[in-house]
Amino acid sequence: MGSLFRSEEVCLVQLFLQSGSAYNCVSELGELGLVEFRDLNPSVNAFQRKFVSEVRRCEEMEKTFSELFFFNCDFNNTDYTNITPENVV
Repeated sequence: MGSLFRSEEVCLVQLFLQSGSAYNCVSELGELGLVEFRDLNPSVNAFQRKFVSEVRRCEEMEKTFSELFFFNCDFNNTDYTNITPENVV
């Protein structure tokens, strides 16, 4: 990870990537934690950008996984040893 005080030397670069490999390249750079990305299209609405459908799909999957996680936590923290047919509603 970079220094908090930015005493390290930095440079500005522009990457031109093929669409097929762009995600993997950006993901790897992000995992390194040594880069900062700049939005070159700030005037474009977020819903008008490329890959909006993929981002929405990822958000839906994240929501589903978080719901499953909380359900699993609730399920694991409940004592099911005393359940009888009489007390099941």
